Amino acid sequence: MRQTHPFSVAERVNDVVRFTLDAHGADGSPVIELPVEQVRRLVTNAQQDLQDFLGLAGTWAEQHLPAHAAALTTALARALDLPPHHD
Repeated sequence: MRQTHPFSVAERVNDVVRFTLDAHGADGSPVIELPVEQVRRLVTNAQQDLQDFLGLAGTWAEQHLPAHAAALTTALARALDLPPHHD
């Protein structure tokens, strides 16, 4: 049996963003609707959380892997699609 993955969609409808779990699935796929401004705040907060995580990971790497800290944080920043963290 072949397993199919949901085809998730986010679409803007006026001042609302509608997230559909599986747009190609059966009717009744879960849908979440959020105001555009709330989505912007959530995305901004998530970006800040990732940047904060990168900073903490860099501090940890400097303490535990000093010879590899720069390479590790650069690779992590690249994987997270973030600019390198500078204190």
